[in-house]
Amino acid sequence: MKERTQSIYTRTTPAEKQQIERTAKKCGLSVSEYVRQRCLGYAPREIPPDTYYDLYRELNEARRQVGGDAILSLLDDMRKELILPGSDS
Repeated sequence: MKERTQSIYTRTTPAEKQQIERTAKKCGLSVSEYVRQRCLGYAPREIPPDTYYDLYRELNEARRQVGGDAILSLLDDMRKELILPGSDS
């Protein structure tokens, strides 16, 4: 990983700061990482509830038992839509 040696400072209102902190926490990111991703054009997603991971494991097990590219495709689509960061564009 590249060493980060530069800083960017910005001013916010207390309410803006709280909102940024809350949103970063929901995404499982530090404030710095959340702001960095947003500024670089990514849209971090909130961490899904535990039930998502339970369902994902069950579907993956069903795919292993039954086979089927349709289930695998569904799992990949779920991961892309709910886990991976999106793009602003």
